[in-house]
Amino acid sequence: MKGNKKKNGRPVNSFVEKLSSVRINICGNREVVFEGSKGVVEYNENSIKINSGKYLVAFAGRGLHIKCMNEYDLIIEGFITSIEYIM
Repeated sequence: MKGNKKKNGRPVNSFVEKLSSVRINICGNREVVFEGSKGVVEYNENSIKINSGKYLVAFAGRGLHIKCMNEYDLIIEGFITSIEYIM
């Protein structure tokens, strides 16, 4: 398996390893709890892009806003239509 490493004798997808530092809880299409943020790159009512270190996570939708935020975590609310991982 090209591009995969072995961990505990099992191959591990490198994309899954990159996601392990981030936790995303999606509550329907109205709320997302994002843990592991390294900062907000873009923020408007139709798009929010979050830096997670090795990649960006882009949320698209309508009426998006950041409900609360601290140094590493944030909650996004609004009508979420898509989530995209950008490497």
